[in-house]
This record gives sequence, C-alpha cells and structure tokens, in this order.
Amino acid sequence: MKINPGSRVKLTLTTEATFDPTGSTIELSVDGVWHPATWLGTPTATGSKWTQSAVTTEWFAGPEATANGAVVLATGRRSTEGRLTNGGQVIVFATDPIDVQD
Repeated sequence: MKINPGSRVKLTLTTEATFDPTGSTIELSVDGVWHPATWLGTPTATGSKWTQSAVTTEWFAGPEATANGAVVLATGRRSTEGRLTNGGQVIVFATDPIDVQD
C-alpha cells in the first residue's frame, strides 16, 4: 500500500484461516506496534479456508498531514503483519508493507 505524505487513511487487511473467524479479534502491526481492527462484512468459505477483511479503528497519517489524533507514519517503508486471535489460538500472518511516499 502506498500513502501520500499529506494523506490520512484507515488501513485494510485480509486474513485467511482454516476456521470461521467470526468472534475472533483482528489487529494490524505497523513497525511492531499493534493496532485494533474491525471486521468488514461476513467471512466467506472456500473449501477448508475462510477469508475475511478488516479495517483499522485508528487513522494513519503521512508526515505532512494534519494528524488530528492519527498515528503519524514517517516517510519510507513501514513493516506490517496481521494477528488473528480466537480463544487461545493466535495466528500471525504476513501483510503487504506500507510505503509512505516523500
């Protein structure tokens, strides 16, 4: 994902699991800091795989944007990963990095 330095956005992520994620929590880590997310729609099943998307509850801003409480991201590549928690089961999964343009 690319973010312009003057933008404010909420981030989306998609997870694939071997179980129905309904009732699970979903989070997105940006540079090692976990941020909560909210599920979008309902999960879909294809064979034994369940897929669902989510959006962060917090806003993220480039370094030139008016923060207004958003998490400000420095210019450059920001590492990300997702985390799905269902009871005692925690699944951490790869997500695309964020490129904050200068």
